[in-house]
Amino acid sequence: MEIVNNREVIAGKGSLAKLGQTLAWYGALNAFVMVYDAGTRSVQSALKSLEAAGIRWVLYDRIITEPELSDVDAAVHACKTGGYNCIVAIGGGSVMDCAKTVAMMAANGGRAVEYQLEGREVRRAPMLFVAIPTTAGTGAEATKVSVLYNKEKGYKKSIYHTSMIAQVVLLDPICTQGMPARIAAATGMDAITHAIESYVSNNATVVTRMYSVQALKLLFGNLAAVCRDPSNETAWEEMLLGSYLAGCAIAAGTCLAHIVGQPVGAIYNIPHGDACSIFLLPSMRLNLDYAVSDCAAIAGVLGVETHGKTEKEAALAGIEKLEHLYNEVGAPRRLTAYVPEQEIDLPMILNNIETSMGHIKTNPRPQTRELYAALLRMVV
Repeated sequence: MEIVNNREVIAGKGSLAKLGQTLAWYGALNAFVMVYDAGTRSVQSALKSLEAAGIRWVLYDRIITEPELSDVDAAVHACKTGGYNCIVAIGGGSVMDCAKTVAMMAANGGRAVEYQLEGREVRRAPMLFVAIPTTAGTGAEATKVSVLYNKEKGYKKSIYHTSMIAQVVLLDPICTQGMPARIAAATGMDAITHAIESYVSNNATVVTRMYSVQALKLLFGNLAAVCRDPSNETAWEEMLLGSYLAGCAIAAGTCLAHIVGQPVGAIYNIPHGDACSIFLLPSMRLNLDYAVSDCAAIAGVLGVETHGKTEKEAALAGIEKLEHLYNEVGAPRRLTAYVPEQEIDLPMILNNIETSMGHIKTNPRPQTRELYAALLRMVV
């Protein structure tokens, strides 16, 4: 078992204001600040904190959703040219994944494709990397993995190394308050999928399951609340912590919903959280007979009264309870919400899954092309 955690996590209201003094303590006085939207309240608050601490900074706002390898290479060039000595990422999973790769490559050189496909090794510790999530979903602030789109190959594939995890994480509800319900639901379902899949993963441990359980309690108990009231500060604090803990949990690996959802999302330009949402419930049903005790335990975490029920009955009741949450927050359940049925190219999708994600063997049910096809047919 390997446990890789951040050096420092600062959580709660006011955490963002500590950014400047935190960088100053680490001696990082020249910050490369990577963002998706420079005009947000969280970005402006972060810059004020840097200025108050005497930290020089440059804002790099060229990160797009689903960043490509070329986006990473361009950001590395900008970072190295300016002589910066730390990376600050303020955004969702795309920004944080891109930033952690930039921090690593700025110290190690090369091109992103060399690390993604050609086996280039990480030999030097990355630059100081601080992650500030603005969604309660991806958990990228808690992982050593960066998921990037390879345009030439037409799929997403990870770059990862133990050293790529953020040294410092700031979890402040100012960064998520006011988020539209649609985005809150999508990112929240991503985090819930992390919590559930890490629990049933073949590589789950007592440590990762501790994270999975606490994450699921926080996420399931607060997602509907932030969708109803985007200004609910208390619920957002708990969502951010739940998303972070779910990110810690996926050290155990993800399962069928991610193995299929990630490449399908890349093919059809479906937001990652929505792809997870579409595939989570049917993947739980397909895995049920191979992880019935674990699924029954998940149901208990969701508040299902399991007394007098068989494990399978309890597990099915847990899935039903999740369905109620889907209905409450408007989470998508069909691939056809994004892709006309006649445009769904099953053989092409299956080839893509096997090429980009077929190496992942953490799903409790043995993975086959037939299993992937069965899951896809369930969401059309």
